[in-house]
Amino acid sequence: MRRLALCLLLVTTLSCQAADTGEPSPALMTVTGQGSVTATPDMASVTVGVMTQATDAASAVAANNEAMSALHEALDDFGVRESDRRSRGFTVQPTYDHRSSVSSAGGMPKIAGYRVSNQLTVNVLDLDRLGDLLGAVISSGSNTINSLQFGNTDAEKRLDEARKLAVENAIHRASLYAEAAGGEVGRIVSITEAGAAYPRPEMLGRSSVAVLGAEAVPISAGQSEYTAIVNVVFELDQ
Repeated sequence: MRRLALCLLLVTTLSCQAADTGEPSPALMTVTGQGSVTATPDMASVTVGVMTQATDAASAVAANNEAMSALHEALDDFGVRESDRRSRGFTVQPTYDHRSSVSSAGGMPKIAGYRVSNQLTVNVLDLDRLGDLLGAVISSGSNTINSLQFGNTDAEKRLDEARKLAVENAIHRASLYAEAAGGEVGRIVSITEAGAAYPRPEMLGRSSVAVLGAEAVPISAGQSEYTAIVNVVFELDQ
């Protein structure tokens, strides 16, 4: 037991001596880099739907189902695949008559009817027909369009390009800072992704449907932007 204690003491002493006589820790600097890539969109995602209202829930649901069936038929006519359609939400909510209240119920307004909403996100791969498709969807009975987002089928590849540019940007900035400090950039200690951004959806709002009517909707895709941000830790050689 005494021999083991002496061995442990010896190892600890040697470790402390090695730490005391070792080289000083290198100076570190943390730099943030950002990279962005733009691309011409080749697809779009649009959220459309139907909102119906009736005095009872069953009638509101029945009317909504009928309108949604017409919406799906319009999408079929444009060759939109089932795999490019995704339900986003289905709600049944009461509507209230705020002009009258029931005193015995603590002044709560009476239920006047029910509102049903069914939302569907559609991926459109043929942007040349997007305007015509939106016009046909509205003509079929859809009365809500909540968002329109342009993007690319190879979005992850675009984002990877932005990530590479972000690292290059961090290296460039590190070189500037090191030179200004009278040193040189050493090895990279760590790289951490601080953020990555895809193109944002454009919110259109329900009021847009009323003015669009059944005509083809004029659409401008513009450019999609992909952005990446990285934090890079470098050794600073002095």
